[in-house]
Amino acid sequence: MSKAYWDLDQPRGRILPAVVAGLVPVLMILVAAGLLLVRPAFRGLDHAQAVLSAATELRSTSRALQRDVLLLIFDAPTREKTGQRLDTRLPEFRALADRLGVALDPVDPERARRIRETHAALADGVAAVAVSVRAGEGLDANWRVQQERVLAAEIPAARTNDPIIDQYRVFVTASLGEVKTALWLSFAIVFVALSFAVASAAVVLRR
Repeated sequence: MSKAYWDLDQPRGRILPAVVAGLVPVLMILVAAGLLLVRPAFRGLDHAQAVLSAATELRSTSRALQRDVLLLIFDAPTREKTGQRLDTRLPEFRALADRLGVALDPVDPERARRIRETHAALADGVAAVAVSVRAGEGLDANWRVQQERVLAAEIPAARTNDPIIDQYRVFVTASLGEVKTALWLSFAIVFVALSFAVASAAVVLRR
């Protein structure tokens, strides 16, 4: 009667353990190499998410400031409260623009410069409206400042920031897909390596 396939006393019985012993370290090296290769993707994703977060928050704050400007001009009963809110939001808005500029500086310094310039002009326009309203210059004067300083600055600010949001949203979505694929592949390799190890152990134990 022939001996079992997994009989380690036979040459064929030692093939599987030998193959597994060779494959497991190779598979683990592949996993390590894959994780090293995906590290730049993680760094790029972190940076892209930082840019997207700052740009999105900047646009949201810009819209809130513009709503407050209209309330400041036309809604006298809430004017004092709106003015206080503007006093708080304006420094935050300037800080957000600088945060986005800092995030963009290493990859696109020209766009970073334009973000700072256009949003500084918008912040200055909002501040100018607040000064006009508080000085009691009248509705016509307030509205003229809004048109000449806020609306005129908002258009180039939006044209600078909106494409950043669109571009980085696409990039983040694509990068997340690539990172997930790489991670799933690494997990699959680990699973295969463990399966081989378990199979080899089972053969040895059944000896």
